[in-house]
Amino acid sequence: MKTIHEKLNYIQTNLKVKKEKVNSFGGYKYRNLDDIFEALKPLLKETGCVVTVSDEIQEVNGFNYIESTMSLSDGTNTIPVTGWAREAVSKKGMDDSQITGATSSYARKYAANGLFAIDDTADADSMDNRPETLINGKLPKAGHITVDQNVKLERLSRDPKFKGADMQKQVREFINSNPTKEEADAKILKLNTIIKEGK
Repeated sequence: MKTIHEKLNYIQTNLKVKKEKVNSFGGYKYRNLDDIFEALKPLLKETGCVVTVSDEIQEVNGFNYIESTMSLSDGTNTIPVTGWAREAVSKKGMDDSQITGATSSYARKYAANGLFAIDDTADADSMDNRPETLINGKLPKAGHITVDQNVKLERLSRDPKFKGADMQKQVREFINSNPTKEEADAKILKLNTIIKEGK
């Protein structure tokens, strides 16, 4: 009988999710959470596993974050992974519930990316709302942290090496401080070094 980690490895190795959505702002292709779930279902059936998702709202420095936990279970053991996204202060054409729903989708997608080893680094997603969701509700200013740097920092902070949410909280506070690109690069380098060298 395969262990939960062996089943997860099988799913990670065989899960293929094409980027078939097209961003109308930049012409980029991307995948969304529905695409991931549709590709995932046959593998869940094959391995006898189930996926559950739960959300919690966390307040950090006066801003609301959605903390989404996606768990893979075989009925005996469970592997959870957490993803975070920050609610925009406002979003044109959306009411409060729609803003929360959109943020939840991002957080769940990041949790799915982490759990199933999906590389989303090059995704543009919906460029009109991703910066608002991820960088203090505003478009990045010239010379300051970029969306890509923000995504890298969030992903690194969830590495198992850090064992818990403390590093995630530190990284969110760092991002909220509106660091420069150079400061963000230095932080990314530091986290990568800790992960690789085990220090």
